[in-house]
Amino acid sequence: MGEIVGTAHRILWNELPEQVRAEIEYRLGARVRSAASQTGGFSHGMAARLLLDDGRRAFAKAINGDDDLSGMYRTEARSAARLPRTVPTPSVQFTVDIAGWFIVVFDDVDGRHPRLDRPTELGAVLAAVERLATALTPSPLPDVPTIADDYGPRLNCWRRFAGHGPPSDLDSWTLSNLDRLAELESTWSEPAAGDTLLNTDLRPDNMLLRADGAVAVIDWAWPCRGAAWIDLVSLAPSIAASGVDPDPILAAHPSTGDADPAAIDAFICALVGYWENNSRLPAPPRSPKLRRYQAHSAQVSLAWLKRRLVWP
Repeated sequence: MGEIVGTAHRILWNELPEQVRAEIEYRLGARVRSAASQTGGFSHGMAARLLLDDGRRAFAKAINGDDDLSGMYRTEARSAARLPRTVPTPSVQFTVDIAGWFIVVFDDVDGRHPRLDRPTELGAVLAAVERLATALTPSPLPDVPTIADDYGPRLNCWRRFAGHGPPSDLDSWTLSNLDRLAELESTWSEPAAGDTLLNTDLRPDNMLLRADGAVAVIDWAWPCRGAAWIDLVSLAPSIAASGVDPDPILAAHPSTGDADPAAIDAFICALVGYWENNSRLPAPPRSPKLRRYQAHSAQVSLAWLKRRLVWP
C-alpha cells in the first residue's frame, strides 16, 4: 500500500483533443507550458499538474464522457466544489463539458504523498483526518448516499463465499472461520450509520503533504454519510502496511477512540472480504496493478484482523 505509483495507464495532456486543451487554456487565461501526469491512483483519465506560461499552476482532470468512469469524475468535482472552506482540500476552479469530454480544474497543491512510517508525517495525516471529521459533521452534503446504501451491495463477500463456495486458494484459517467471518461481516452496516460526510477512500496517494507540514486530501469521488470513525479505519490498512500498529492510533484518535471495537472489527472484516473477492477478478486493461494492490490490502488487513479477533 503506501505510495501507489504507476497503477493506471493514464491519458496524457497531449493526447486530449486540441479543442479540449484550448478550452482549458482559455479558461485558465494562459497557455500550458508543461503538464506532469500523476501516476498514482487507479483511474485512467487524465490527471496532470499544469504549469502555465505566466508561472501559475493548476491541477486538471479530464475524461471522455462516454467512459464508464466519467460519473466518478463528475461526482468528485460536484462534491469537492461544495465542501466547506475548513476542509483541507484544494478548491475547484471550474468544470466544463466540451467535445464529449468532462474537465475539472482544481487549485494546485505543491506537495508529495505522506509516508506513514514517518511519525511526523503520520501525525499530520491523523490531524487532517480529525479536521475532516470536525468540519464534515453534520454532513454539508445531505444528498449523498448513506454508507449502507452505497457500500452495502459490495461489502458482503464473506456471506457470498459462505453461501456459494469460497475461492479454493483461501488460507486455512480463513476457510475454517468462513462462517464466523460471514456472521461478523453481516453486522457492519448498523454501527457504521451516522451523519458525517466521509471520503471513504483515504490512502497516502489521495493525500499531499505540503511544505508547511499540513496534509491536504485530494480525491472526493466516493462520498457518503456515515459514522465519523469509518474514514480512519479505512486508512488503517495503509498504516499497518507501513509497519505501524494501527490499534493504539485508533484507541487514541478523537474520531475512533469511542467507537465500539466490535463495530470496527465488523467493518475491517467486510473490507477484507471485498479485497479477497476483487483481487481474484480479471485486471482492468488500463489499471493492471489494481488486483495486486487489492491482494496486498487483503493480506495486510487479514493479518491485522486476526490479531484483533484472536480466533483459533
